[in-house]
Amino acid sequence: MIKIVLLGFIVSFLWAFSHYDLGHYLTLEYIKGQQADFAAFYKENTLLAIGAYSAVYILSSALSIPGAALLTLLGGALFGLMTGTIIVSFASTIGATLAFLVSRLLLRDWVQDKFGRYLKSFNEGIEKDGVYYLFTLRLIPAVPFFVINLVMGLTPMKTLSFFLVSQIGMLVGTIVFINAGTQLAQIKSLSGILSPGIIFSFVLLGTFPLLARKLVSFFKGRKIMKRFKKPKSFDYNMVVIGAGSAGLVTSYIGAATKGKVALIEKLKMGGDCLNTGCVPSKALIRSAKFMADAKKCQELGFKSAKVEFDFADVMERVQRVIKTIEPH
Repeated sequence: MIKIVLLGFIVSFLWAFSHYDLGHYLTLEYIKGQQADFAAFYKENTLLAIGAYSAVYILSSALSIPGAALLTLLGGALFGLMTGTIIVSFASTIGATLAFLVSRLLLRDWVQDKFGRYLKSFNEGIEKDGVYYLFTLRLIPAVPFFVINLVMGLTPMKTLSFFLVSQIGMLVGTIVFINAGTQLAQIKSLSGILSPGIIFSFVLLGTFPLLARKLVSFFKGRKIMKRFKKPKSFDYNMVVIGAGSAGLVTSYIGAATKGKVALIEKLKMGGDCLNTGCVPSKALIRSAKFMADAKKCQELGFKSAKVEFDFADVMERVQRVIKTIEPH
C-alpha cells in the first residue's frame, strides 16, 4: 500500500511539474531575473526563506528533478558562502538520501529478484568498498547525482553510510557552486563554473581514497613477504596444496598442459572422497542393499535366502574398494 501511495504521489507531482511548466522556475535566466526579489524576501522573512528554500531543494532532490545546480547557485546568491554552504549541504544530502530510500522501496526487491544472480559480485563489491566508490562518484561532476542516488538505492549499502559519505563527498562541489552563486550576476552559463582543471581536480580527489587503500594493501603485502627470500628461478609452474578431488583434478589438468606441477598432501591421497566419504560410503551402502534384498527375497520371486555376515568382513571389503581405486 505504501508503495502504491508513494508511486501515485511521484507520478502526480511529475505530471504537474510537466503540465504547468514548473521547470522554467529552475532556469538560470529566471533565477537571475528574480535575484533581487529573492534577496528582499530573505531579508524580511529570514527563517521562512530558509525553510522554503530547503523544502524545495529537498523535494527536487528526492524526486530527481533537474535543477540542483541552479538551486545551489541561488543558495549562494541568497545566503552567502558560509550560510549557503551549510543549508545546501544538509538539504542536498537529505534530498539525496530520500531519493535513495524511494529507489530502495520501489525498485530494489524487484531488481534483486530478477537480476540478483548477475549482481552478486557487484553487491559484494558494494558491501566491501561501497563507501569508497560512492565518495569517488560524489566528487566527479560528470556523473549526475540523481543517477547515483537511484543506483545506490538498489544496492545493499546502509542508509547511514550513504548519508554520511554523501554529506562529505558533495561538500567540495557545493562550496564551488555556492561561491559561484555569490557572483550570480556575472554567470552566463553553468559550463563556465566547472573548468576542465576543476573537474580533473575533483576526479583526483575522488580517486585518492581508493588509490590510498590499494597502496596500503600493497605495502602490507610487501612487509609480510619481506621475511621470505624470493628465488631467482622456480622449479614448478604450479603448486597444488591438498590431494583431494579438486587438487587431483587441478594437478592433472596442469600436467596435461605440459606444466610442472607439485602436489602437496599431508595425509592421504584422494582426500575425503576416497578415504572417508564418497567411496567408502557407497561401498557400505552396496553391501547393505544386498542384505535388504535378501530379506525381501519372496517379493523378488525367491522362496528363501539366507545371508550370514560379519561386519568386519564388510568393512574389509570397503577397504579393498578404496585400495582398488587409490592407484588411479
